[in-house]
Amino acid sequence: MQKYILVIDQSTTSSKIILFKNNLKKIDSVQKEFKQYFPKDGWVEHDAKEIWEDVKDLIIKILKKNKINGKNIASIGIANQRETTVLWNKKTGKPVNKAIVWQDRRTSDYCQKIKLEKKDLIIKKITGLIIDPYFSATKIKWILENNNKAKKDLKNGNLIFGTIDTWLLWNLTQGRSHYTDITNASRTMIFDSKKEEWSKILLKLFKIPKKILPKVVENVFDFGTTSLFGGSIKIGGMAGDQQAANIGQACFNAGQSKSTYGTGCFFLMNIGQKFKASNHKLLTTVAYKIHGKKMFCFEGSIFVAGSAIQWLRDKLNFFKDSSETDKLYSLANPQEKITVIPALTGLGAPHWKPNTRGAIFGLTRNTSIADITKATLESIALQTNDLIEAMEKDAKIKINQIKVDGGMINNLNFVQTLSNITQVKIIKPLNIETTSLGAAYLAAINAGLIKDTIQIQKLWKIDKIIKPNIKKQIIKKTIKSWKNSVKILIKLNY
Repeated sequence: MQKYILVIDQSTTSSKIILFKNNLKKIDSVQKEFKQYFPKDGWVEHDAKEIWEDVKDLIIKILKKNKINGKNIASIGIANQRETTVLWNKKTGKPVNKAIVWQDRRTSDYCQKIKLEKKDLIIKKITGLIIDPYFSATKIKWILENNNKAKKDLKNGNLIFGTIDTWLLWNLTQGRSHYTDITNASRTMIFDSKKEEWSKILLKLFKIPKKILPKVVENVFDFGTTSLFGGSIKIGGMAGDQQAANIGQACFNAGQSKSTYGTGCFFLMNIGQKFKASNHKLLTTVAYKIHGKKMFCFEGSIFVAGSAIQWLRDKLNFFKDSSETDKLYSLANPQEKITVIPALTGLGAPHWKPNTRGAIFGLTRNTSIADITKATLESIALQTNDLIEAMEKDAKIKINQIKVDGGMINNLNFVQTLSNITQVKIIKPLNIETTSLGAAYLAAINAGLIKDTIQIQKLWKIDKIIKPNIKKQIIKKTIKSWKNSVKILIKLNY
């Protein structure tokens, strides 16, 4: 009987199910976008029940479409949007609140208070993270303090927490499994990544009861089984989406880097088995733990990347399809000196300014849709360059190449701009859906279809290598203008 690996790739804007053969060749995928909720400025929410129902329906759809059932699935892998926070009643299975998304900024004032009290240094020492609304801890605290259902369920002993991985796993196993993996745990801001335990110090700081938290395990693990799709299917692999992409890009050696261009941009560099705190406002996070071997990475997070293109499409109606940005880039007037800072939900690394909002500098009467589109794409490359500069200082090495993935790298003009501005070699893999591939590898290791990470390295293949075609001296002016614009915007605190 032919065996398959099924992957749930649950991202910020859509849920996707991918079917792989047991040789890790993709054979099919189905996808569905879901609603984004913006109840107040800086607030971003999802309906966790909608996400689960979409995932369940998509699994049924892909199995039916390919005329297979649960008995054909060797293992399920899960990759998920990280930090997004769900609290729910373990008896009814109903969330007490809409899921608070990683982009949400509602706890900015509280985070600022923590900074003023100098408690952010404790957080960084324990977790490797910088105090910011981005992470799960302050979201949990907010729900516990502001939601009456949460208060009642906590009192009755029925309240539990999970990021989206845990929420999906709990529903897949019909409430039998309440786990998270070490990569997702390392993004909550309450997990000690060195000791591998929920930090008593931080649980006390944020007033979060340990009893609501899931058990933390490795990325390859027997997470449980689901019987919702015929037979009993193992769930064998789980990782936060960016760490899954890192695995999919085979970045298993210290110094190897990948950058994903999806809703946001996330640049990860493997720094080896030793925890190192960043001195340049980057994050230290767990890259993976497989068969007892744990690796760390530095990460730079840009909150708005592909979502800036989505904003141009959906809110400004610049174009109907994101693929049109490639052509618009070519139509832009090189004489227009536009700078777009797409801080639609604040500035991430290396600035960490959650209250800063986006701006466009240099508008003239001659400015066109093409000019603004080009400047928006350039802004993502310029932000990546900021991350590279910080990472090189922290790691004390020169970054000469980056493995890239995500939907935005289908835009060849963007990829060339990325290479020009960063002055590094950009490597595009044969399979750009590395997030789902990474989750597939984890599930395949659990199922015995892949032995280890060495085998994954052999499976990884290059599609294209893009090198800079503009000299560094020419690009220096663009970089200087960008940095000055960011300084002005931060100073305005706009």
